[in-house]
Amino acid sequence: MSLIVAECLSKSYGRVVAVDNLNLSLNEGSVTGLIGPNGAGKTTTIKMILGLLKPDKGWVKVFGQDPWDNTAIRSMVGVVYEKAFFPAHQKTLEYLQRVCRVFGVSESRAMEVLELVNLQEASDREIRALSAGMLQKFAIAHALIHSPKLVVADEMTANLDPQARSELLEIVLQLHKDENVAFLLSSHILPELSMVCDSVAIINRGKVWAFGKLTELYEKYAVGIIRISTDSAYALEAELKKLKYVEDADSDIRGVSVRVAEGKEDELYEDVPKLAKKIKAKILGIETGSASLQELYRLAVSGKERK
Repeated sequence: MSLIVAECLSKSYGRVVAVDNLNLSLNEGSVTGLIGPNGAGKTTTIKMILGLLKPDKGWVKVFGQDPWDNTAIRSMVGVVYEKAFFPAHQKTLEYLQRVCRVFGVSESRAMEVLELVNLQEASDREIRALSAGMLQKFAIAHALIHSPKLVVADEMTANLDPQARSELLEIVLQLHKDENVAFLLSSHILPELSMVCDSVAIINRGKVWAFGKLTELYEKYAVGIIRISTDSAYALEAELKKLKYVEDADSDIRGVSVRVAEGKEDELYEDVPKLAKKIKAKILGIETGSASLQELYRLAVSGKERK
């Protein structure tokens, strides 16, 4: 069952095109990442999905309905924002019990959702006393009160430390597994999304550059990629780019991801030790067919898929 279907979705603010012919499909029980840099069009897309903005062109259906100004759809979807605002002086359990009454569900659901996000011990704590990570867990609990089949999270892990981000993603995985909750996760922090998403839409400048299951995208974009771990990544990258069969090379602090012409992998394996010796670099490992989500994003945007 498709929870979200969008076709040729477009939205502009004056002369600025925020979303341009975006296509997206989110099925029941899936975890989909909407990934791209700040300003890529992620938040505008989410606002159209939630019915907070009307598309200029194209259409979007949520649970088979047009979400624009549709309160019924909003009551079926849970939402987690980057910066959640709740009554600071209220206690967590008391506030969620009030939300239960609004949705017409049993007040016992309040403690249930706190337990789902591992906040039961903070049930008597005022919201203003929650840490940033705990506040986002609380936001997830709030989104789950009415037992939605879909939770949309816009930059949920932004501005959190690595441990807090990891804990939130573990909660997403657990909810997906145990409660069959589907998630649409918007983020510009790419590495962590690969931990939880089974499919991604990679967007930039309002356009979808690639969309599909992660396994399909890796097969399309990561063929021929070799990851070289080294203590001299930037120097090695410069040397690798001089080789005629190297189509692309990109480095970070831990190593170099190299894309070679088809059938040239063995030559690279022979040349890397020579280049390392030349620049006095230490090679810590070489892995074939490896690409991070960050590298996948870069390759998708560059359009350098294997023909």
